Amino acid sequence: MRLTIDSAIHRSRLLLLLTAVVAALAVACGGEGTTAVNPAGQPAASGTDSFARIRPARAYEVDEVIAAGFKRSKTYDVAELTGASAALYGFYGSDPYNRKEYEIRFYPTHDDAVKVGFPASKEAWGPDAKLSEDDATWKVGLTERRECQGNVRGSHHVGKCLNPKYLDMVVYGNMVILCQGREVADSRQNCEDLLKVLPK
Repeated sequence: MRLTIDSAIHRSRLLLLLTAVVAALAVACGGEGTTAVNPAGQPAASGTDSFARIRPARAYEVDEVIAAGFKRSKTYDVAELTGASAALYGFYGSDPYNRKEYEIRFYPTHDDAVKVGFPASKEAWGPDAKLSEDDATWKVGLTERRECQGNVRGSHHVGKCLNPKYLDMVVYGNMVILCQGREVADSRQNCEDLLKVLPK
């Protein structure tokens, strides 16, 4: 009888151990929470999303981007933006009555844009963007990076003006391009729309 009880306990422990191993393997092999990786080995947007933020391409000059249809509104002072050679704020849209806003930062090479520009841009886009004077490292262009939302009816209060205007971005060649969007999907589509018209 003692042998039978010991055998049952042993089998139960083996079953529990086997279940734990199978569960661990299922998590390790991935699932909905895996991270997509773009060609440069940088994380893509999120989850199993295939939107690649880092895209190798040739180097571009400011004049080429303007010639492609980008409407420059401001040229930013990049003296305090490490490694950048230029930065623009402006608009693009195939429909002149429905243009979207962009911030484009230029670097000498694609490698510079990835290693220096991409990390520096992280505070300028997405839900965790640092948009106050106290938080932002590079304060130039802060006003343009903000979106005012939540106006209060019947008052002069303009609502919260520290919402991020740029919800996603792309490093394309030597450029870091921040793209406007009310939703992340809109921002990504606006990035794609501008990239389509750039000379290859």
